[in-house]
Amino acid sequence: MKIRLLTLVALCVVASVAMAQTAADIASMRKDAEAGNIKAQVALGNCLLSGKGVSANHAEATKWFAKAAEKGNAEAQFNLAFCYENGYGVTKNLNEAVKWYTKAAEQGNVLAMNSLGHLYDAGGENFDKNYRKAVEWYRKAADKGYAPAQFNLGSCYYLMKGVDQDYAEARKWWEKAAAQGNNAAIYNLGYCYLKGDGVEKDPARAFGYFKRLADVGDARALFEVGRMYSVGEGVTQDNLVAMDYFTKSAEKGFGPAQLALGRYYDNGVFVDRDFEKAANWYLKAAEQGIAEAQYNIGHMYYNGMGVTKDLEEAAKWMDRAAQQGNVSAMTGLGICYYYGHGVKRDKNKGREWINKAAILGDEYAKEVQQSLR
Repeated sequence: MKIRLLTLVALCVVASVAMAQTAADIASMRKDAEAGNIKAQVALGNCLLSGKGVSANHAEATKWFAKAAEKGNAEAQFNLAFCYENGYGVTKNLNEAVKWYTKAAEQGNVLAMNSLGHLYDAGGENFDKNYRKAVEWYRKAADKGYAPAQFNLGSCYYLMKGVDQDYAEARKWWEKAAAQGNNAAIYNLGYCYLKGDGVEKDPARAFGYFKRLADVGDARALFEVGRMYSVGEGVTQDNLVAMDYFTKSAEKGFGPAQLALGRYYDNGVFVDRDFEKAANWYLKAAEQGIAEAQYNIGHMYYNGMGVTKDLEEAAKWMDRAAQQGNVSAMTGLGICYYYGHGVKRDKNKGREWINKAAILGDEYAKEVQQSLR
C-alpha cells in the first residue's frame, strides 16, 4: 500500500456566463465578442473549447481567450494557460502556460496558483521542476482555503519536496483539505494513522477514515477496508466482510482488490475453490500491470487451471512479471525457455532466468538448479 501522491490536477474550464444552447445564442455571443465584450469572448471561448452549443474548435477558443487575456481578464488568462499546458488549439508550451497562469494568479485566481504549483512540481518538456516554487504557489492557494492546494502542500511536506520533511505539517494541511471533503486528503490521513506518520499509530482511527471513503464508493478505500477486515487491523477480523469489500473494489476496476479476490478463489479461503473465477480476477489485475497477478495467471495458463492450457500465454505473462522482478515468474519463465514451452527453446536463457531467481532467494529456483545439473 502506498500513500496517495500529488494529484495531476484535471482542470475544468469555468464559464463566466451560462452555456449557450442554440445556434442563435452562439451567434449573439459571437457578435458581442467581436464587438469587444470581454465576458462574451470568454464565454464563447468556453463554448468552443467544450463543444457546448457549437462544434468544438480549440484553435478558435484559444483565439478568444487570448483577446480577453490580453485585456487582463483573469478567467481568460487561466483558460489560455490551460490550453497551452495541454496543447488545446495551440502548440503545447509550458513556459507560455506559466506566463498566463502567473498573470491570473497575481489577480488572486486560486486555480491558477495551484496549477502553477503543479507545473513546477511535475516539470515537463523544456520546463524544469522547481519544488520550492511549487511549494510557494501551493501555499498561496492553500492559505486562501483551496482544498486541492492544501492537499498538494501537505504532500510536499510528506515527501520532502521543496521543504523539510514534516509529517505533522503534512497532516495539518491534509486535515484542512479533508474538512472540505477532499477524498485524497482523507485517504492519506488514514494512512498516517495506520503507519504512525506524524501521529500516534491508531489503526482504529485509520479504519474510520478509510470507511468514510468506502461508504461513498472510493475503490482504494474499499480495498483498504477489506484488507483491514481480512487481518483484523483496527477492526474485528471478518474474512466474509473483507471479501465483500474486495468484491466492490474489484468491480470498480481496482487491481489490488482483483488480485485479492483471485487469491481467495484460488486457495478456497472462505469460499468454494473456483479456479475459473480465480483466473478471471487474476487476468483483470494482470492487465493492469500487477506482477503477482501476471505470474499467477501465467501459472494457471501453464497448468490449465480455470483456463484452457496455453503455454504461449503462460510464457507471455511470466515474462511480464519477471521483467518487474517477480522471482517466481523468473523461475517459471526460465523453465519455459529451458524446455521450449510457449517460446523458442533456449537452454542458456532458461538457465539465466533460473539462476537469477535463485540468487534472489527463490527456493523453487534452487531446486530446479539442482535438477538441471
